[in-house]
Amino acid sequence: MVPPPQLWAGAAAAVFVVQSHCGMPAVPHGELAQWFAQRGLHERTLVSAGRAARESPRDPRPHFLAAIAHAGLGARREAAAALEHALRLDPDDARLYGALRALAAESGQEALALEALQRLEEARPGHWLLRLNLGWAYGAAGYREEALRRLQEVVESADSTAPRPARTFAHYELSRLYLDEDRTGDAARVLESGLGLDPDDPLLLLGAGESRLRAGEPERAHRHFARALDNADDMERTASSIAGIYYDSGLRELAIEYYEKAAGRSQPSPQVLNNLAWTYAEAGLRLDRAQELSLRAVKSDADNVVYLDTYAEVLFRRGRTDQAIALMRLCLQLEPEDGEHYEYLRGQLTRFEAAADSLL
Repeated sequence: MVPPPQLWAGAAAAVFVVQSHCGMPAVPHGELAQWFAQRGLHERTLVSAGRAARESPRDPRPHFLAAIAHAGLGARREAAAALEHALRLDPDDARLYGALRALAAESGQEALALEALQRLEEARPGHWLLRLNLGWAYGAAGYREEALRRLQEVVESADSTAPRPARTFAHYELSRLYLDEDRTGDAARVLESGLGLDPDDPLLLLGAGESRLRAGEPERAHRHFARALDNADDMERTASSIAGIYYDSGLRELAIEYYEKAAGRSQPSPQVLNNLAWTYAEAGLRLDRAQELSLRAVKSDADNVVYLDTYAEVLFRRGRTDQAIALMRLCLQLEPEDGEHYEYLRGQLTRFEAAADSLL
């Protein structure tokens, strides 16, 4: 889960002090910008962050806060530019790279991050954190061979002064590329090397579990997953990730087990509810439970075609084909013809209508 922009402000310990014109106590423009950012007041954040940047031109934090505001206003390119400016001022702050990755993943515009990092590389070609994130960016933008080459070099020349989470992230990203090429042995080797740095890192444990599962070692995979869950800061996200790995491996009942763990929180996310409902429906299990879960997800966002599709699937499997058809027609009204889900949704409607015709 990518954190929403308003939560990024928590990573910035911005304290700025400027003097007022009338001799009153100092006015902290940076603190004010952070206060606005935490409350989603994006226009005011931009004003205060701009003032703080003028007062402290070498401080990256106002640009970080400006990025939060731009992202909140939907100005992704401006947000990426602000983060690029912050990284020019402090290329050693791993949190800034994390914010850039989050922005790219949230907006689906990984090319923006790649372009920014390429420009930064011209000024600091040998910087380890920069090289690491360029490796990630090349992979995210679809340049897999370049990503593999760069991440192999980064892992082999690990900077012992870099933050440990950044070093484990390098191992994880390289392992993902290996897994995507079905090089499970190479992935396991890299992940085990990363676990030597931090044996309790949940991300590495997830990757190690997946590599063992793909290698046909389910018991070892289960042990890695259990440790990942024990050490997770975000239990819902980690349990959902494990469930997704089992789902992709065709192990629906184990996927359900971990989605249920994620849904066991007091306020599970609609996405977890939806994924659990879909998995129950596909497995043909507990369709009453699936309908209850799916309806909760739909109520959280009644125009979300992904959630509506799941609800339609559950109704269809419960024999309520006419209701499923009506919902799918609604989905096609909500989804633009050039939308990413349109063809899939049209296929679902065709499937439901064919089933209804066969009953006539």
